[in-house]
Amino acid sequence: MMAFFRKEILVLLGLLGALGPVASGQSTYTITSLGGLSGSPFANVTDLSNFGQVVGTSANHAFLWENGAMTDLGTLGGSLSAANAINDKGQIVGESTTASGEKHAFLWENGVMKDLGVPGETSSAHGINSHGYIVGAISGKNVRGGAILWKNGGRQSLGDLGPSGSGSTAIAINDNGEVVGVSSGLASSSGGVVRAVIWQSGVIHDIGTLGGLHSTANAINIGHQVVGWAEIADQSTAAFFFDNGVMQDLGMLPGGVGVPGSGSQAASINDNGQVVGLSLDSNGASRAVIWENSQVIDLNGATPGASGVILTRARAINNQGQIVVEQQDSTNNSIKCFLLTPQSSATKGKK
Repeated sequence: MMAFFRKEILVLLGLLGALGPVASGQSTYTITSLGGLSGSPFANVTDLSNFGQVVGTSANHAFLWENGAMTDLGTLGGSLSAANAINDKGQIVGESTTASGEKHAFLWENGVMKDLGVPGETSSAHGINSHGYIVGAISGKNVRGGAILWKNGGRQSLGDLGPSGSGSTAIAINDNGEVVGVSSGLASSSGGVVRAVIWQSGVIHDIGTLGGLHSTANAINIGHQVVGWAEIADQSTAAFFFDNGVMQDLGMLPGGVGVPGSGSQAASINDNGQVVGLSLDSNGASRAVIWENSQVIDLNGATPGASGVILTRARAINNQGQIVVEQQDSTNNSIKCFLLTPQSSATKGKK
C-alpha cells in the first residue's frame, strides 16, 4: 500500500510453518477468495458487516464486496481512495484524494460518495456505528491531527490526553456512542507516549499498557469491551482485551516469541466477545488468529479448504463469526484477501 493510507504498527514477517490439526469443538471455516479490482488479484480488507459485506482497498480504490462481486466506490475526484469501515445499513466510510490533491474523509451510501472534509484540512474516517455516527481524525497545515466525531450533520473534536493539541485519532465507535482510538500525551517519568484511549460521554480516558510505554485501541463492542495492542516491558507488543477497567494480555500462539515492535495484535471484537488479529508463531511468522474459549487459535489450522494459502492476519469479525483475513507474500508485500465463514459452532466468547 502507498504511504497515503493508514500505516500498521506491526510488521508482518515471513510465511513459514506447517498447519496444525483442528481441535475438538473448535470452529472450522470455508474460505472464499475476494479477488480485486481491475482484474488484480490483490486487495487489503478492513471491515465487514453482519450481512457479510466486506470493504477495503484494491488498485488504490475503495471497494465493497458482496454476493461474490466487488464494486469500485470511486473517489472524491482524485486518484486514490480507501474504505475503512461499514455498518449494517451499508454505509461505508474512509478517505479519498480530491481533485485538488487533498485527502478528505468520505461517507459512501446509495452509490454516492459524500465529502466530509473541509478545504485546507486533511481528514480520514475510520469507524461508523449503526446510527451513522462517524469517527476519525482531522489535521490542518502544521497542526497535529485530532480525533473527530461526525454526528447529525455536524462535527465535534474529541480532544486528546494533553497537553492540548498533542494529537489523537478515533478508530472505532459502538452503538452506545463510545469511541476508542489512540492519543499522544505525556507520561510523568517517560516523556511522550502514545496510548490506547476511550472516549465516554465526551471524556477521554487512558486505558494503559501492559508494562511498556505505548498502546492502541482498535475496536470496541456493544458490551464496552476493547481490544488492541500494548507494549510490554521488553518493548514487544501484546494483543490486549480491556474490560471493567482491567487490561488483559491475550497471549500468543504456542512457542511464539515477541521481539521489539512486534508480537501479537488484536484487530477486532464482535458482540459475542470473539477477538481476531495476528500472532507470531514459533518460527517468527505472522499468523491470522482468533482468541476464544481462553485459547489462541491459528486460523490456518481451522481452514481445511485453504490449500496453498497461508493466512497472515485477521482484520475483522462480525456477529455471525465470519472473519476477513489477509495473506501477505513476504517476497513482494502483495496482499490477497479472503472471507472465512464458520461451519461448526464452538462456544462463543473469549472466556
